[in-house]
Amino acid sequence: MREMEQKMNSCDFRILSQSVQISQINFEKQSFRVSTEIAFIPLKSNLSNIILNIGRDCILPNETCFEGFGKVTIDDFDAIYTRNIFNLNFSTDQSYSIQSCKKAFIEAIDSHLGDLIIKIPDQCINYVQTHKVMKLAMDLIVSKPRNGIKFVFDISIENNISPSHLFTFRSNLISSTKEWLPCFESPSQLCVWRFEFTVPKNLTAICCGDLIDTTSVLDDDSLKTFHYQLLVPTAPGNIGFAIGDFQMYVQPEMPEIISFVLPSLMPLLRHTMTSLNRIFVFFEELLSCRFPYSTYWQVFVDQTPDELTTYSGLSIFSLNILYHKKILDTVQHMRQILAKAVAQQFFGCFVTSKDFSEIWLIGAISSFMTGIFVERFFGTCEFLFQIQKFLKDSCEYESRFGPITLRSKSEEFNESSSDRSLPELCSLLYLETLFKRGHLILRMLDKRLPKEQFIKVFQRILSIGMQNTQNLNKPAEWSQLLISTRSFMGIVTDVTGQEFPSFIEQWIDVGGHVEFHVSHAFNRKRNVIELELRQAVPTPIGCQRYAGPLTIIVQEIDGHFVHTVQVDAAVSKHDIQCHSKGRKLKKKKVILGTGEEVEMDLSQMDADSPVLWIRIDPEMLLLRQIFMTQPFYQWEFILLYERDVLAQQQAIEALHQFPRHQTLAILEDTVRNEKLYYRIRKEAAFCLVHIYNSLPDSQLGKSPPLIDYIRQSFCCKTCPDIIQANNYVATSSNLQNYFLFQSLPSALGSIRGEGRKYCPNYIVEFLLGLIRLNDNSMNRYSDDYQRGSLIHALGKTLVMSDNPIETPQEMSLHASSVLEEITHALNMDMMKPSFQRIVSTHCLQVLYELQRCHHIPQDTEVFWKFGLSKNVYAPLRFTALACIVAMIRRSRSQSFVGTILRLIDVVITDPNPYIRYSLAHRLCIQPPFEHTDNAAMYPLNTKRLCHAIWTIISNPATEARVRIYLSDLYFILYGADCPSNFSSY
Repeated sequence: MREMEQKMNSCDFRILSQSVQISQINFEKQSFRVSTEIAFIPLKSNLSNIILNIGRDCILPNETCFEGFGKVTIDDFDAIYTRNIFNLNFSTDQSYSIQSCKKAFIEAIDSHLGDLIIKIPDQCINYVQTHKVMKLAMDLIVSKPRNGIKFVFDISIENNISPSHLFTFRSNLISSTKEWLPCFESPSQLCVWRFEFTVPKNLTAICCGDLIDTTSVLDDDSLKTFHYQLLVPTAPGNIGFAIGDFQMYVQPEMPEIISFVLPSLMPLLRHTMTSLNRIFVFFEELLSCRFPYSTYWQVFVDQTPDELTTYSGLSIFSLNILYHKKILDTVQHMRQILAKAVAQQFFGCFVTSKDFSEIWLIGAISSFMTGIFVERFFGTCEFLFQIQKFLKDSCEYESRFGPITLRSKSEEFNESSSDRSLPELCSLLYLETLFKRGHLILRMLDKRLPKEQFIKVFQRILSIGMQNTQNLNKPAEWSQLLISTRSFMGIVTDVTGQEFPSFIEQWIDVGGHVEFHVSHAFNRKRNVIELELRQAVPTPIGCQRYAGPLTIIVQEIDGHFVHTVQVDAAVSKHDIQCHSKGRKLKKKKVILGTGEEVEMDLSQMDADSPVLWIRIDPEMLLLRQIFMTQPFYQWEFILLYERDVLAQQQAIEALHQFPRHQTLAILEDTVRNEKLYYRIRKEAAFCLVHIYNSLPDSQLGKSPPLIDYIRQSFCCKTCPDIIQANNYVATSSNLQNYFLFQSLPSALGSIRGEGRKYCPNYIVEFLLGLIRLNDNSMNRYSDDYQRGSLIHALGKTLVMSDNPIETPQEMSLHASSVLEEITHALNMDMMKPSFQRIVSTHCLQVLYELQRCHHIPQDTEVFWKFGLSKNVYAPLRFTALACIVAMIRRSRSQSFVGTILRLIDVVITDPNPYIRYSLAHRLCIQPPFEHTDNAAMYPLNTKRLCHAIWTIISNPATEARVRIYLSDLYFILYGADCPSNFSSY
């Protein structure tokens, strides 16, 4: 742990309680007044200063912009105080390397005592020496805050402000409380809280804790005061509030759950909250623990950068997660967010990490809990797909940037811009993947324990926490609410009686994933499978050398058999004895691993081998990537007969390598099979198109795949080119077909004709027909997402033009039809907006495809008009800006130097934090170029770009999340060394 972390966790005083009064809220000036009183006890007799954290936008009484009377006192004696500005000191010979910037930040953080230094008055020295409770009182004004607080308002021509609300958000990784409140911003500084909010009578204040009273202000009838108290010890980072013109909704049958939303959105809130009771009951039963707070507040606000921000007993959501009763497409995602919010209240707010270096554990536990909810309510198939996505994301990140270590025993050198031990320098890309990896590690641990044993670990943690929060007169016991990797694994041992030293060493203390290249052959004479497991030498970036047990499943003719082999070398060879004999059979009933007996057509398999297929690590007990070589018929059998969706998904990925008509037939059967999970059918559809496009022209049939199935299943019987009138039914099978149909047109639009240079005209006409003849007049549900998917499919039909088009007369009939259709859809969506502007989103993406394929001239202005307009729906603004980012990356023309600088300016200056953070993240995902030895070849690699980003990331006043994202971007563009070999100025 670094010196700064040690200072934060070994403070010379202990905070017991803090009271906060917020008043004089002014939306026009974007300001409010804060008065706070901190009760603390000195821990050392020589304590001379109180050091607190405070934001740059907090104005102290001795500063020139402070209005009115203010004071800073300790036990009612005036105290001398100074603001300690955090500054970087670069050496005179410093270079523009990310390492020099990181070094300067680390040195500044280690030497920075705190933001506010308050000298204890001489009159209070006796209290310090006798370790008595002391009180620090201070006033300040928060004015035009850039970080941590967001004012949302509209000013009419008559200068009326409506609607108006303000709320807290996290502009830093773990806490932004200091941006509006002086505090000791350490995860280990738990205390109890009291709050008072004096606001206009038309506004409502919502805060962490229980609302104990609402009173009128005696000398001003236009104001009222909300009184809250939070008696659960809580760190400052988990304190937040919202104030605004909200309407209140009390959850039926659970009056302790209260939600607030802006006026006119109450119907959406009521419908979105219908599942919340079941979510609460699920977690309380799962954890055998009551909700840790007596009241749970939910507030839905505009312009929040995150879909969800959780504080103790309070969750602040984006308005965008509300959905109408006519919307089907977002229900699962929104319910998962609600479940995640409740899970984070237990682990993240009530039980929290001991310090920042242990933050992976809290994030992983809440994610693991949410995963259990997903498996219970959305099914095992959906849960496994999400786990597979986590594994894929984790492996891809490590292969690109290096291994992710959950807990580091010693200080590691790392060339990147990130330092995982400090929130000021920890990469957000790293942190996102850290939580995913942590979830996978906890799942691996769960699989190594008896059923339900792992849940008892969480129950024990919460039980201990609940017991110790009752003793408010014993602050030393509050530390039981803080958790670390060591204490967590200790509880695992206490509950289960098992220790996991090798597991901790291999997966927690060491990063990286395992990469296996697997091949096998059947030895007929010995009746064994000769299996070879190969790990690359030298070990690739982000990988680790694995030694240990590995589970192998062999499906034979006579049954399903599980084997465990010991991997002990880079190349590990094993003989697996078969339990069946190879024999010539056309059909046979085979018992699967589920116990189900199915009849298989065995005519295509090797008559000498009894092996139907082999699977490696089917339960995902390792973090691994597996590249497996198997005969075609074994992949075919997995897809047709294996019941595990991950095995089916792996088989579809493998079938990309077998372009033949037999593959087409298997995949088309998969798409038509309604017993299979819809995501498998969707992936099979795209694989089917890939195989079709890979076949020689002479082998292409008269009718391309999928179009007959769409006509049979989704079109009129009398006229197959006319889509049926929409009639969605919210049942499991109907919903799966509904979601499948949204993907089929996109797959169909990806089909290419002879020479692979065009999309067949009749497919374009068929898709245009689906759009124009779409009838939703008699349907109880909205078809917005379906219309958006059809627009998206139209974009998939586009191919590169032979010559760039300069005038409309030069456009092909195909491109002209596409442009006409999306223009019409975009105009209609302006007059009658679709839900979350999904139709406009797809229209902009197709417009970008038209420019990318040179069917219309490349022009960013149309995207800038959407992206910079403050009155446009924020996610639609981001879509337009993302199109510009993609355009820059694909073209890499020097003419876009000004465009990329303009994007970076938006990241810094846009008033909406959602746009700032989302655009910065997208620039990291799709950088204009990447660091290579031939960097001078990139036209966008200019000194101007380098200097612009460097100026931002080397400025400590830059918003923390923006600076961290742009530091990642700088590292991606220029690497760890000093940038050189620019293409131009």
